Amino acid sequence: MRTWRLLLDLDASPMKASYRKIVDGLASAIRSGRLEPGAALPGTRELAEILDVNRKTVMLAYEEAIVKGWLVSEPRRGTFVNASLESPQTMSQTAQANRKTAQTESFAPEVISPALPPYFDDLHLPSVRADRNGDSMYFDNGAPDHRLLPQAVLHRYYRNAMKTAFKSNWVKYGNLESAGKLRTALADMLRTTRNLAVTSDNICLTQGTQMALHLAASALIRPGDVVLVERLSYPPAWAIFRALGARIEVVDIDQDGCKTDHVEALCKTHPVRLIYVTPHHQFPTTVSMRADRRQKLLLLAARHHFTVIEEDYDHEYHFEGRPYLPLASDPQQRNVIYIGSLSKLLGSSFRCGFIAAPVNLIEVLNRNLLLMSTQSDAVMQKMLADLIGDGELRKHLRRASKLYRLRKEALQDGLHTAFGEEISVRNPEGGLALWVEFDKRIRVDTLAKHAADKKLFIRSGRQFSPQDSAVNAVRLGFASMNPDEIGIAVKRLHEASRLAVKK
Repeated sequence: MRTWRLLLDLDASPMKASYRKIVDGLASAIRSGRLEPGAALPGTRELAEILDVNRKTVMLAYEEAIVKGWLVSEPRRGTFVNASLESPQTMSQTAQANRKTAQTESFAPEVISPALPPYFDDLHLPSVRADRNGDSMYFDNGAPDHRLLPQAVLHRYYRNAMKTAFKSNWVKYGNLESAGKLRTALADMLRTTRNLAVTSDNICLTQGTQMALHLAASALIRPGDVVLVERLSYPPAWAIFRALGARIEVVDIDQDGCKTDHVEALCKTHPVRLIYVTPHHQFPTTVSMRADRRQKLLLLAARHHFTVIEEDYDHEYHFEGRPYLPLASDPQQRNVIYIGSLSKLLGSSFRCGFIAAPVNLIEVLNRNLLLMSTQSDAVMQKMLADLIGDGELRKHLRRASKLYRLRKEALQDGLHTAFGEEISVRNPEGGLALWVEFDKRIRVDTLAKHAADKKLFIRSGRQFSPQDSAVNAVRLGFASMNPDEIGIAVKRLHEASRLAVKK
């Protein structure tokens, strides 16, 4: 009994649910090598007795660990550590070799003067913007509902931040104190909520995700470099890479996320410079990358000396189990650039993106950033730092998450009632959108056109394909509409689908 207690080394914090402590203990034991791939685990009844918890608690923990890929269950045999996971010894040896290389090579091999990314007009729908006061509706990519923002709180914090900024003379050119406070607040948030070993020196502030992507890519990519993106992914990302002269190679994805075997095959035939992934809730399909593939990707990055750009665009919203820890949280990795923003919490008007990376790369990015702007909005930065530090952002997240879960369920129920077996909807573990695949009789490209005629705007799956391939699916954001609005939008979508059926 004592052996298993020591192996799992459970968190004593009273703020964390018991089953989550067990999941975290299992993951930590596997990462450290205390539990090896293929090792057998006690039965749920036995482990419950050892840990002095209810058996249902252990069952919940095992179920989540299986979903995330740490464990596998074999009928009539029991529960085992996933044998597909990489051995910690292998990971450690590769990491040591990578650290030796890192001592002589900078993370960013060359500073390339960045240019601002182009305006991605295809991602905006002018006809929707022009008719905001009319009855047009828009299934976006997963934007939050600005109507849920705590306006009184934001007003109060903004007024206080403005008073402080003027009193402290932060509004003068060249003053970076407010930026320093925001970097510190973000670093604290990333350490406590995402287990990233970062300080303010590891943070570069940007005005949104696209600037962060362009800034990081322009410091790493040289014309002709091979960049990997997933078969379906975020259009501005591969547009940025191509604008910088990169050669795009596409990696397959499935129900468990990025197929790392395909990444490995591409590494054998191409000198891969970097890969761009969204492993938490893959964009646009919403699937989460399993633990064994996460480990494999990090191992490949270390072995083949390529960089992983990890965009974690909606980490906060995870409805099933506990959020996955980022790739960048792995204590042995040295190849990950982590990109996030506050846009999914506060909306796109609050332009705050960030990059978390090794200090030497952050120094390069900050120098390049000065070529674009010498100073950002000091008042906004102070306000955001205080919202994070005082816990107001966390309170808003808790309130909004409950409503977004209800909206997700409303959209799922509405779609299934309207379309039945004509669609396939994967229930995502988190995020603010659904990926909906249509029966091949319904042509999604045509559906999008008929939906627009009914003042419902959607993007067909083709728009997420770097190869411009037809994809008979759509990404439907549910957070920005209340349940009544979702019902109207689904009705319009269904009416448009009748006009898009192949004759």
